[in-house]
Amino acid sequence: MWLFTKFGFFSVVKKGTNDDLTIRSRTRSDLDRLRNHYLPSLSASRAHEGTDYPWRATASASALAEAMSAIAQDIDYANFKDEVAFSLGKDRAKRYGRVWSALYDMSDDFSEPHQEGFEGLPWQQSASTGKAVAYGGVVIDPNGYPLMREVKNHFDGYVWTFAKGRQDKGESPRQTAQREVREEMGIDATILSAIPGEFAGGTTINRFFLMLTDRGTPDLTFGNRETERLIWATAEEAKRLIAQSTNTKGRQRDLAILQAALALLPAEPPLKRAMARRTDWQS
Repeated sequence: MWLFTKFGFFSVVKKGTNDDLTIRSRTRSDLDRLRNHYLPSLSASRAHEGTDYPWRATASASALAEAMSAIAQDIDYANFKDEVAFSLGKDRAKRYGRVWSALYDMSDDFSEPHQEGFEGLPWQQSASTGKAVAYGGVVIDPNGYPLMREVKNHFDGYVWTFAKGRQDKGESPRQTAQREVREEMGIDATILSAIPGEFAGGTTINRFFLMLTDRGTPDLTFGNRETERLIWATAEEAKRLIAQSTNTKGRQRDLAILQAALALLPAEPPLKRAMARRTDWQS
């Protein structure tokens, strides 16, 4: 854990097998201020040259937690960088400012899914209506724009829609959705989250995942026996494309799927910061 305070910067880690935490710092004076004002049980500072943090000390997790509570209660400033400049000088404040600048354009994160149902998904294993279940994906780029596919020969009254299909034997819902996107759109997309809700089609109950791919990954000229081509669209353009379908029930379903997918985004697209990928996390 990195901890930036008005009196110092610290890296807190757990080293070895004992219960103590190691609190590291670039300067000895930062550790001295932590000990003198908030954490009297902090061990003596010891030099550790040749590493990223020349100084370190140890304390119990419970003692550090108590100290952090006191630090939080002492926050009485409206601007952190200004307070650092007042407490530790403008040079330290400028260094903290460079850290802030590096994080300014950090990717927008995606809300963590709630683990429900089977396989941690927001559905029961079988549809309540008794209809067969199909799984698919709404694919977006890192800025939130959806990727649409045009149906070959506008089969069954569909013009622009999403990739979906029924499970093959032994497949999980996620595997089915990713395979259908691969087969009908020619891409391997990363699943961000399940889209809550079930969407009734003519013969199946449809369940969808929100998926992510880079803007330049899809071949927009991709086509096969099911797909004519692909196109990136804004949210409003996607609505107009879906509205071209003459299959009334399918058109209403796809509009509902699009709305449910867009509701999961941190903000209306285009996102000001690119979407973070699930693969960025160990989980």
